[in-house]
Amino acid sequence: MRLGEEVQAKERAFFSGKRILLTGAAGSVGSALAAELAGAGCSALALMDHHDHGLLQVVEQVSAAAPRTEIIEALCNIRDARRVGAWLSKIKPDLVIHAAALKHVHVGERHPGECILTNLVGMKNVLDASIAAGAEQFLLISTDKAASPVCVMGASKRLAELYLEGVQAEGRCATALKAVRFGNVFASQGSVAPRFSAQIEAGGPLQVTHPDMKRYFMSIEEAVDLILNVAALNDAAAPQCGVYFKDMGEAVSILEMGREMIARSGRDIDIEIVGMRPGEKLNEELFDQYERVAAADLPGVFRVSPLSADAYVSSADLAQLEALAVSAEEAVVRQRVFAHLDARLGRAEPAAG
Repeated sequence: MRLGEEVQAKERAFFSGKRILLTGAAGSVGSALAAELAGAGCSALALMDHHDHGLLQVVEQVSAAAPRTEIIEALCNIRDARRVGAWLSKIKPDLVIHAAALKHVHVGERHPGECILTNLVGMKNVLDASIAAGAEQFLLISTDKAASPVCVMGASKRLAELYLEGVQAEGRCATALKAVRFGNVFASQGSVAPRFSAQIEAGGPLQVTHPDMKRYFMSIEEAVDLILNVAALNDAAAPQCGVYFKDMGEAVSILEMGREMIARSGRDIDIEIVGMRPGEKLNEELFDQYERVAAADLPGVFRVSPLSADAYVSSADLAQLEALAVSAEEAVVRQRVFAHLDARLGRAEPAAG
């Protein structure tokens, strides 16, 4: 379902008149989400990003499309807690959608400290500022790589989800806490389809890491729809904190997708199997054995919650992880991050590879 003429009354009523803050607004999903929110009748839309050129572009586009909506340009790095707090104190959002993150698996493997400082500590900064500003709801954009994570990016997102559980357990806020897990988003920055397109345009070869690799995919429009529907969802059966995912059907073979793109191009392009890279696994999951799954009050959408009462990240835990990310060697950061996650989930055999 899309916002616009076809939107249902409850979604329009939910967003109408609200003050909304969106982090990561210059990203592929963020900019598409900003356009939809601007047309949803919110009274103010604050767009936050530290990428100045991208932020300028999305602010100009959204301002032109929705001249009656107050558009706030918030140039800010989410890792700067004081600046984030100052911005949210000024904006006083009703709803915060947190899309800012380091999303590339291979970059996260090479720079695990940076991944933790952005995806976990940065998220904590935005959440804490949201609570202090009296936000009604905080929605974290997560990833299917948070289920049985083997990469630092996925682990950082799972820890971020578990921090929401920790905040709830500590009873520190009345803010509703939600997260949404995505699969791979077609045409988003860094996704496989644009990379394949570039390799085909260059004459090949088209590089596939493993012939059996499969991934879940969704379009940018589907990703935006899921965010908006979960934000507007009044899930009476859910606890205050909920993590949601959408049934995305069958996982797609990356090799077959590459072959189809080559066929559509009409060109003679070789395929090269280059081997799996650090942090990758053959098949992604939407949930794992350490979670319970229940149907949400949305078609094809499910809610997951931890099986263990100890599966949460406390404020003290996060402070330790932050100190580790700042001071330790990258290999030590990676090892300790997974050790902490394994301990919290109660994994007898760590999934980190």
